[in-house]
Amino acid sequence: MSRDDQKDSKPAKVDAWEQEFLSQDSSGYIGAPSKRYRCPKCHGVLQLKKGKNGSFWGCENYPSCDYSANDEDGRPVRAKKYFCPLCGGQLRKKSHKDNTFWGCSNYPECKLTLEDFNGEPSSSRKYPCRACGHYLVRKKGPKDYFWGCIKYPECKHTLADDRGCPVPRKLR
Repeated sequence: MSRDDQKDSKPAKVDAWEQEFLSQDSSGYIGAPSKRYRCPKCHGVLQLKKGKNGSFWGCENYPSCDYSANDEDGRPVRAKKYFCPLCGGQLRKKSHKDNTFWGCSNYPECKLTLEDFNGEPSSSRKYPCRACGHYLVRKKGPKDYFWGCIKYPECKHTLADDRGCPVPRKLR
């Protein structure tokens, strides 16, 4: 045998890593990369968590960072904020018995309430109060809905409700 024949008959030297790679099963699954969302307050990582009202996103640095966001299709979405047209405070969704409404966070200094319309405070600026010049909001009373001035109790002007619209009084 020649020297070339001897070289070919020797097994090739293969290191351990290459052998491990070649022996792997080729049916491995590579999934989609996971997205990481950063906290806008402290730049920590947001984590999907389960709460009593469903899933939400919270900062990994809780309790030192209290940032949270709603979960919409696997993404963190910050809830919309609504502000009081009288004092500029934040409106908060509240429930009392079977009635859901929006109230000002500066209560009792500001007693503004707005009706809930599909998860948002109803926009009522299009109906001005003829008594004081502010505007009317739709409210639920003990008997039925009615329209009252936003400046209640200073202005007690009210109008009846007809399927979501105020019924103006006849001018004398």
